[in-house]
Amino acid sequence: MLEPIISQFTVPGTIIKIERFGYGLINDTYLCRTLDGGVTLKYILQRINTAIFKHPEQVMENVGVVTSHIADRLRAKGIHDPSGVTPALVQTREGKSFLLDDAGEYWRMFHFIESGEVFDRIKSADHAYEIGRGLGAFQALLSDLSPEKLHDTLPGFHVTPMYLADYDEVLAADVKKRAHQVTGEQEFVNARRSLAPALTNLIAARDLPLRVVHNDPKVNNVMIHATTGKALCMLDLDTVKPGIVHFDFGDCVRSAANPLGEDAPDLESVRFDLSLYRAVRRGYLREAETFLTQKELALLPKAVEVITFELGIRFLADYLRGDTYFKINYPSHNLHRARVQFKLLQSIESTDLQSVL
Repeated sequence: MLEPIISQFTVPGTIIKIERFGYGLINDTYLCRTLDGGVTLKYILQRINTAIFKHPEQVMENVGVVTSHIADRLRAKGIHDPSGVTPALVQTREGKSFLLDDAGEYWRMFHFIESGEVFDRIKSADHAYEIGRGLGAFQALLSDLSPEKLHDTLPGFHVTPMYLADYDEVLAADVKKRAHQVTGEQEFVNARRSLAPALTNLIAARDLPLRVVHNDPKVNNVMIHATTGKALCMLDLDTVKPGIVHFDFGDCVRSAANPLGEDAPDLESVRFDLSLYRAVRRGYLREAETFLTQKELALLPKAVEVITFELGIRFLADYLRGDTYFKINYPSHNLHRARVQFKLLQSIESTDLQSVL
């Protein structure tokens, strides 16, 4: 069924195998193998989820600009074939970055990175260091790319006051009659409302520079070299757009320094792991400190609090709304997720991150 799609891309040889690949929740992903002159070549084929990405052409323009820029920077550093160490698009036979089929579906293809692997959870402090370094290296490679060259494909994303306003609205409407179940959470949010504009006010005042950022730097979006254990690259570039580095750093830390994850079964065991925070921070600053301003550096710890608060109110609002955005496995799943983030935030607040080196 997929052979006609694959044949529209500039891949050499004969198709010998196509199989589902990975556990991504957004796009449909396949690993494709071709045989060319006795050599097996691998490619990643993806169908873009247009229910999530309303403007796939803009998404692909962004991906094309970013991957080309990174490839040029790597070649300048002496890496002859960047497709072996960073996502690289395979063009269609018409020279485009994506294929629009007769059914209106959008497809794209990447070279497969043979030497890399990904992990859903942090394995060690060394791994955490490389997760931070991978994010910092990604931002550093793009630090000389003007954000004006990219589309804002996710308007409102990481605009924390908007998420807080949405929470207020769904709480007042209480369409599922769940507000009485979250009185403790309401008090928690009300006590921390000042966190919502802590970063966005600085963006509005132009106190922080807009840069090209990833926007989804969770642990499994940093590819690690299977042999050396060193960070290779960032994956899943659909969310790349103009923004500030802080939401990237904060979300990376939030993902890496919460050992039990977003679905931690035991709330009392949820904690912010300072050793993992230190490791992520050291790795990140090794690559990013060269281009960040002093103002940006000073606000990195605050970003960890803001993004954790943001995700907590998003989970809570979705629970109150009736679980229309985040997928759930049981009726109170989003409420539990919100409580995990709020417990994590409490743990963060008990530590002076500004003084942690």
